[in-house]
Amino acid sequence: MITLEPATKVRRPRITLQVLRGTLVLHAILIIVQPIAAGYFLSGNVDAMNDIHATVGSTVWMIALLQTVAAACYTLGGRGRIWPAVLSAVLVVAEFVQLTFGYLQNLAVHIPLGTAIVITVIWMTVWSLRPTARLSRREALQQRRQEAKR
Repeated sequence: MITLEPATKVRRPRITLQVLRGTLVLHAILIIVQPIAAGYFLSGNVDAMNDIHATVGSTVWMIALLQTVAAACYTLGGRGRIWPAVLSAVLVVAEFVQLTFGYLQNLAVHIPLGTAIVITVIWMTVWSLRPTARLSRREALQQRRQEAKR
């Protein structure tokens, strides 16, 4: 006689992942606007700095704060991976520092830090849209172990 073990239901992030994706897409759009607005300023459109770059820069770190809350819900409530919440919290600090150095007009810090922020947010957004973002922490760990054995 064959006995079948009851299938264990794996709890995966669903709604929390959708919320995280939404905040990441919004964050990515605003982050991409920043270098474009700075480029307009450098090409002679002086109003682009105050009208677009400064306004978006003043709000983008608050979006990172919302992203951190969404990532914490993804991690805790949805049993998703931990690193998106940690990296989102780091982005809040980095973007506040970015805002400060922007208003101080310290471009030696502002430009490289801005580049790192843009790359990080776009990378996180792309990751969130991939199927692997749906995996629970346990499934992701098992997948990593299987890939390491190969």
